[in-house]
Amino acid sequence: MNIAFYTQQEITPYTGGIGRVTSILTDFFRYHYGWKVFSLFAEIVPSNFTKTEVDGALQGRLHDRYGIRKGIKANTLQAVRFLKKNQVDIVIVQTSMDVPMRLRMAMKQIGYNAKIITCLHFAPGKDIFLNRLSDIKNVSAFSVGGMKIILKSALSVIYNPLITSLTKKCYRNAYRYSDWVCLLSESYKDEYCAFAGIQERHKLLAMANPLSFGTGISANEQNRKQPVALVVGRLTEFQKRISMILSIWSRFEKKHPESEWRLKIVGNGSSLADYKKQAKELGLKSCSFEGLQNPIPYYKESKLFLMTSAFEGFPMTLVEAEQFGCVPIVMDSFSSLSSIITDGKNGRIIANHDEDGFLSAMEELMANPEKLQQLATNALEDCQRFSQENICTQWKKIIEQIMQ
Repeated sequence: MNIAFYTQQEITPYTGGIGRVTSILTDFFRYHYGWKVFSLFAEIVPSNFTKTEVDGALQGRLHDRYGIRKGIKANTLQAVRFLKKNQVDIVIVQTSMDVPMRLRMAMKQIGYNAKIITCLHFAPGKDIFLNRLSDIKNVSAFSVGGMKIILKSALSVIYNPLITSLTKKCYRNAYRYSDWVCLLSESYKDEYCAFAGIQERHKLLAMANPLSFGTGISANEQNRKQPVALVVGRLTEFQKRISMILSIWSRFEKKHPESEWRLKIVGNGSSLADYKKQAKELGLKSCSFEGLQNPIPYYKESKLFLMTSAFEGFPMTLVEAEQFGCVPIVMDSFSSLSSIITDGKNGRIIANHDEDGFLSAMEELMANPEKLQQLATNALEDCQRFSQENICTQWKKIIEQIMQ
């Protein structure tokens, strides 16, 4: 079997969740199943990044959702010639819903036919980022990027509906020209159909992301955990809403001034400066910003994992936390959550925006180490549903089925 992935960047586990998933699948396909894996990608990664080994690669941007870039058609024809030369059976598109139609048209022109699986790594409709007039306040200096924000924000009444309409069209075309469209949860099938405005759904399949790491935590390491509540992620307020966690933690510190618990925030992003300013204004004493770090030592030392995101697809940090016995407390803001966490069994699910309920859940688990330990044990067991072996085995079945 010959497989090709199309990704934004060269395949490496160090470019975020999509890169990590693609790297895991690539290694499994090559070393466990003996398949050949090829890489089509738009951008190179820094030279210090370890790249996942593949059987051949070609650089060339294929995605252009709004049809404004030059050279995309030529790149796509070149990519299909590459697929034909290497006798690729299946292309797995990991970036952008507009690629399948372009690939299919180029295949027809070249006279080569490969199967196409398109993967949506977001909740349906959440892969567009619309502008608001208030975004202008984020422009701190004159630059090309700043001018783009100002123009998009000022024209948001026209710009946002246009972008939404074009994105919905891409979803419809992805369904039409792909053999399968892979979503992150069964719950997203209805959302995809509603957003795309389609009735059919027989091409939709659900596949969770695999655990990021091959191993978890030992019993001795579990016993050495500290009273730490952890946040790991990209520090962008519009999605992660970490301002809510800081607000909740401020209330916790005021109610429990002698508590040994600490809040550690691991990651970087455009809202970091705002978060540091908020923490200072709130006078937080037991909160630290750790920067962009390897999260494994933090998962291993922490007892709680906090998430207040406005939306997610299938958050890998959530199952990573489970993999290391770090009990999640999560706001119920995305439909795939119920397929990962069972409230009261392997974590806590709190109503969206309910800061009071979130604080109460924190306090309850902090005050009840036996219950916290039981949830941690359950999380360690439950997350094995998403082990690399289990998820890659499911992928193997899908690929073999599509080739029959």
